[in-house]
Amino acid sequence: VNACVDVVLSGVKLLRALGLSPGNGRDHSELRSRNDLEEAFVHFMGKGAAAERFFSDKETFHDIAQIASEFPEAQ
Repeated sequence: VNACVDVVLSGVKLLRALGLSPGNGRDHSELRSRNDLEEAFVHFMGKGAAAERFFSDKETFHDIAQIASEFPEAQ
């Protein structure tokens, strides 16, 4: 159960808005970049699994969160 939800939207659409396209999936225990986010997304969605990872780069996280919150379909 995850009770800390800030923005809900399509992960694929967010990746596209960030200028990322699906490539090779790879698990990361901690996210440090947009590329790490893209790799972890592909890795877990390819398995049909959900995952939660800490984003250690505060500035990059803030940029991604800002783009996500301004997305027209964001809830």
